[in-house]
Amino acid sequence: MVRAVAILILSLFAGWLFNYINVPAGWLLGALLTGLLFGLARSGVSYDGWPFKLALSLVGANIGLLMTTDLFAIIGIYLGPLIVTLILTLLAGFVLGWLLYRWSGILNKRTAFFCCIPGGASEIISVSSEYDADERIVAAFHTARITLFVLHIPFLAGVWNNRGGEAVAGVDPVALTFDHVATFTFVITLAALLNSLFKLPAGALLYAIVLGFLFGEYVFQIEGVPSYIGGIGQALIGVMVGVRFDRTTLIRLKKIGKVSAGILGLFVAFSFLSAYVFWLLSDMSYIVSLLSVVPAGAAEMSATAFALNQEPTLVASLQIIRVISIFATLPLLLWVIRRV
Repeated sequence: MVRAVAILILSLFAGWLFNYINVPAGWLLGALLTGLLFGLARSGVSYDGWPFKLALSLVGANIGLLMTTDLFAIIGIYLGPLIVTLILTLLAGFVLGWLLYRWSGILNKRTAFFCCIPGGASEIISVSSEYDADERIVAAFHTARITLFVLHIPFLAGVWNNRGGEAVAGVDPVALTFDHVATFTFVITLAALLNSLFKLPAGALLYAIVLGFLFGEYVFQIEGVPSYIGGIGQALIGVMVGVRFDRTTLIRLKKIGKVSAGILGLFVAFSFLSAYVFWLLSDMSYIVSLLSVVPAGAAEMSATAFALNQEPTLVASLQIIRVISIFATLPLLLWVIRRV
């Protein structure tokens, strides 16, 4: 417990420092790199379970407070392009799974395919062992995939837009008020309760976004949030993702050899291509397209969009739709996997 708290404090400081020197998505990346260092040093610390859900709820509440009613009409415009990229993503996952099986020489088909199902990582990992897949390899591969995306996309997006560590548009630094404390307390508590009663993919994030919008729009009429609250949420996500990439994960990936690096590289390349397709089919900027469709976790990409001032509410909405859609097609995917 003491070590876990110490790592959180150091990660928050690293996030603040990175943000202070204007590193793109500084809060997120500073904490992520700190988590990676401790993870690879065999820290033995894990934040899975309620700590991670708490961080998701904090990020979700912050995003929800930025939402306006106009967003619901905007989301409908992008459903067509999102469906196209979802189909492409699922097809790419099967192709990459087949390549991983053929190139590795040591993985069975089901393990390889489970490694490359693009989304709903926790759900995929939890059911993989039921289908004779090696859940340790599946967990290592999904952990590496998400860590890789969260590590490099903020740098690329920040450099692309040359925005460094600026605050989210419309959210200037303001004093913390009772309304803020009450809103975050109610939202996080209710999101945890709803997630325990009605489990959904990225449920803690989804419930917190919806509740944050309702409380901010109709109960307290909150117009601004202290910028450091969003930074703390991003840092918590960063360190909790970072510590997952430990020595055990690295050793398991090494067993597959260079093939694992090659497949992860293809995942990254495909994500840029998928974002390009989305960009062609919509009027969205390329960076927002990338954050909206990349298979790197709804929470992680929502936090990244928030950190980079890149339409966080829209990105969160499209990412959640993407994850839920993949989860909804999971029975079909599993049916296919059983027969390959």
